[in-house]
Amino acid sequence: MTQHATQQLDAIHAMLSAGQRNLRVEKHSLILWGLTTGLLLFFRDDLFTDAQFPARATQAVAWLILLIIVISGVSLLDWHLTRQVKQSRNESWSFIHRQVLKVTWLLMSIGTLYTFASAFLGGANLTVSVWLVLCGIALYIHGLFSEELLEWIGVSIISIGVGILLLRLEYTHIKWIASAATGIGLPLLAFMLDRGSIRSAWFRVTQTLAWFACVLTLPILAMLWKP
Repeated sequence: MTQHATQQLDAIHAMLSAGQRNLRVEKHSLILWGLTTGLLLFFRDDLFTDAQFPARATQAVAWLILLIIVISGVSLLDWHLTRQVKQSRNESWSFIHRQVLKVTWLLMSIGTLYTFASAFLGGANLTVSVWLVLCGIALYIHGLFSEELLEWIGVSIISIGVGILLLRLEYTHIKWIASAATGIGLPLLAFMLDRGSIRSAWFRVTQTLAWFACVLTLPILAMLWKP
């Protein structure tokens, strides 16, 4: 096969791949949700303490109200910024994009309701893991219709969520890792996206390992240096 024919086949393959993965995840979305989730996880214990809300029911309602306000506010800001970007590119909201957004909202609703229930049942470690797993699932679903790297990082975040439970880490360490996975990991992912370029599996593995290194370095150092 000549080099010209090979180039034509590669171009056709790229076009087909672009048609199948026509959902575009904007950088600002990953940055907004990453920083918001990271801050909420990191300051989780300082927001509503037992001294402020002695009754579990009151604390549960406070968390429910806070999450509804934060998620709604960030969603509106994300939607506004995304609409502006799409208008500048003369794009419309595709059917797939709308359906994926519905799934994302469903996952966030599950996380919110679980957080509300955990205020009665306890188990802060499990709550953090649940949010990480839901975040990973959301990224993976986006990746199915968007960029392949989202799938890899989605699975990575799911593995972190499960791993922190299996390793039976202290809650403080779990909080550091979870905050870094979202607060650092998602903004970092925003700048790692390559707009659907076709890459080899080894290249994706290298990207994923680099992402792990950037995300876990600070929490691990904090765990080792903690007096």
